Amino acid sequence: MSFPSEKELWQRFELAEVAVYFATADKKSRYYGFGVADEIFSRDIHEIATWAAGKNYPVFGGVPFDDQLHTATMMNGYFLQPKVLYDIAEQHLWGYETNVVTNRSKRRRPEIERVVDETNWVQRVQHAIDAMQSDGTKQKVVLGRQRQVTLSEPLDMAKLIADLQMTQPHNYHFILKRDNDIFISATPERLVKINDGHLATAGVAGTARRSQDETEDLQLAATLLNDPKNLQEHAIVVNRIVERLAGMAALTVPKGPTIMKNPQVQHLYTPITGQVNDGVTTLSIVDRLHPTPALGGQPEEWALTQIAQLEQNPRGLFAAPVGVLRPSGDGEMVVGIRSMFAHAGKVDLFAGAGILADSDATQEYEETALKMQPMMKLLERQHD
Repeated sequence: MSFPSEKELWQRFELAEVAVYFATADKKSRYYGFGVADEIFSRDIHEIATWAAGKNYPVFGGVPFDDQLHTATMMNGYFLQPKVLYDIAEQHLWGYETNVVTNRSKRRRPEIERVVDETNWVQRVQHAIDAMQSDGTKQKVVLGRQRQVTLSEPLDMAKLIADLQMTQPHNYHFILKRDNDIFISATPERLVKINDGHLATAGVAGTARRSQDETEDLQLAATLLNDPKNLQEHAIVVNRIVERLAGMAALTVPKGPTIMKNPQVQHLYTPITGQVNDGVTTLSIVDRLHPTPALGGQPEEWALTQIAQLEQNPRGLFAAPVGVLRPSGDGEMVVGIRSMFAHAGKVDLFAGAGILADSDATQEYEETALKMQPMMKLLERQHD
């Protein structure tokens, strides 16, 4: 059997009832999976770990951000072992399938018909700011908002994957499709990777916009590297990761952050590496780290309560661990941000911002708008 081209796999993704696409930021790993050899609906990390360990090739999925129930079952915790799995980078195939159909009939291009943003988000952010200003023990909470976009037609997945690879080439790509439900993320943020005992994670927190002018873009980065509010937000995340991994791995942590650049925004970034202790797996690290203060807050219990009270909709897989697990316990889980969830012609976009006591609620709203741009641009390109 000849190995299919990626363009053929994009067409397959459009037609498949169940499919997954996962690519690492460096694109050294790129997987396409189709059909169901086995699947599990669960939010229990230990149950998922036992299930994944019994498989003979990689599985893909995610665990939800918290215990709030999303209306879509897949968003509440789901992992898939595809019936057939293509590893593009290694040109390797697991599983088998028959009656493959790649020719699709012409269809109308989806157009954006309506965009609805949440109301009163700035006021809800101000409520959190007031709480932190009145109690110094409350350091940070990440508050997200969602935007609903109505399309004239369901997403054209073949075009979306092609556009995703072109417009967001340096981010992780994760797409999980089951029937009419599709979760899509172009995240810059790895939660954890474990490969033969080597661990890699990172602190990503603190954000500034990009500029098309190179000089201004460098100035924005320099300002970000010296901004007290963003440095404080970043330090909270890095310190928490190091604290949580104590006793699980010997870590190497740089003295200070560098800049991670994405097309619309740039972030403070601290890579953290190490060697894990015997018995430590990808999911045991996920269990210890999630949610980091980059997605939840500090103190954690207070921040999660604020998120449940102040966000209008459950997160599900938004800002949650998603990715690939291997039977050995190795794997790579990323954070489901720069993301959207589609059901038929309805698409929900998600973006969040780290709120501190000295945050400006209006500026935080503008930051979330910047973070929604990658997914909005993908939707706008559907009609091109």
